[in-house]
Amino acid sequence: MRKIIFASIILSLLFVCNNVATAQAASKPMKGKVVSLDDVIKGHKDLQLTKERANELLERGSPLVFLFNKKIYFVQNDDGSFAFRQLANYAHNKNVGIVGKTRTVNGINVIVMSKIESMD
Repeated sequence: MRKIIFASIILSLLFVCNNVATAQAASKPMKGKVVSLDDVIKGHKDLQLTKERANELLERGSPLVFLFNKKIYFVQNDDGSFAFRQLANYAHNKNVGIVGKTRTVNGINVIVMSKIESMD
C-alpha cells in the first residue's frame, strides 16, 4: 500500500514539474496573425481573415487560433476560457501581438493571454 501511495506522489510531482517546465512567460508581444483553424487544416494558402469572416466563423463555432512562427496556438484568457471573441476583434489585422504565457499541453500549444494588440 505504501509503495502505491509513494508511486502516486512521485508521478503527480513529475506531472506538475513537466507542466511548469513547459510554461514560458513572454515579456514582449509574440507577433503573428489570427487565422481559422479550419483553413489551416484544409491547407488554404491565404489565411488572412476579414472582420466579417471572423465573426461568421465565431458564430458557427469554428475556432480561431494564433499563428506564430509557423506554429498554431490556442489562446486562452486568465480564467481558462478560450479567447475566440478577442481574436475575432483583431482577425482583420495583418499582424497581431499577444503577450502571455506559452505552454504545451499534450502536444497542443497554448497561450494564456494577458494582452492583445494590433501591430499593423
